[in-house]
Amino acid sequence: MKGFAKWCAAAVLAASAFVPGTAAAKGYSDVSPEAEHSTNIFIAQEAGVMTGYPDGTFRPNMKLTRGQTIKALGKLELNRSGETLESYDYSGIRPFDDVPANHPDSELYKYSLIVRNAGIFGGDPNNHINPAPHISREQMAKVLVGAFGLKDIPNRIASIRDIGQAATYFQDHILVLSENQVTKVDTFRPKEHVSRAQFASFLVRAHDERVVNYAIESVDFPDTITLAVGEHPEPPTHLNVTLVNGVVTETPVFWDLRDLDTMTVGEYPVTGQVGDTGYTIEVNVIVEDPMGVSE
Repeated sequence: MKGFAKWCAAAVLAASAFVPGTAAAKGYSDVSPEAEHSTNIFIAQEAGVMTGYPDGTFRPNMKLTRGQTIKALGKLELNRSGETLESYDYSGIRPFDDVPANHPDSELYKYSLIVRNAGIFGGDPNNHINPAPHISREQMAKVLVGAFGLKDIPNRIASIRDIGQAATYFQDHILVLSENQVTKVDTFRPKEHVSRAQFASFLVRAHDERVVNYAIESVDFPDTITLAVGEHPEPPTHLNVTLVNGVVTETPVFWDLRDLDTMTVGEYPVTGQVGDTGYTIEVNVIVEDPMGVSE
């Protein structure tokens, strides 16, 4: 399970994209642990990106609707940003005409604004997002490429034998999924619909490949921290990491405060590990005498 293997144990870039939910995965009555997509279903459940039904089922073979896709990718975007449905800034985002503010599914309305703002769903020429129909595999390819910032990988050759069956508009997106190993078949079946179980696996693979294929370009460095003697430091728990594909993810940082003496005036360099990315950063902590007296 490549990038997701340590995800729930705070694998950093994983955590930056799929933040685990408040409760651990409990499983579903209709998903056997031996089933083809079970591992990825449980990962998506623990992330809170794809959840089951009140009766304890996941309904893995049920075809995914566009509305369910909107919600899953909207949750992904919230997890990346650290926002919630309540705290997200919806101002200035144009609603889709078929999911207006008075739509009976208020969550769908909010998630539709989030995915529009993130550039994942743009709507059709009539400004419709069409949440009711099932999503096709070619449509799914487009939104996954957009949601995860996947790019063409020049040194990989996509082999999709039925690419000609896809609409021209979707063909490049399908090839990008193949190059990034998000789809591992050579017969993509672009017009077929996507099951909930299949989509869970597509989500996990897309995340894994984004982390594996795209190196870190830069890490935002924190500002100097100034404390009064005896004050407890609060260095940032997360920093923005920019990947070479342009994706910016908020990533946890683990600080080593063992050499920081907050009872003694002075300047202390404090190092932090940017998750499991291999990056180490440093921030200066200045401890000041609040009375203006220094040693």
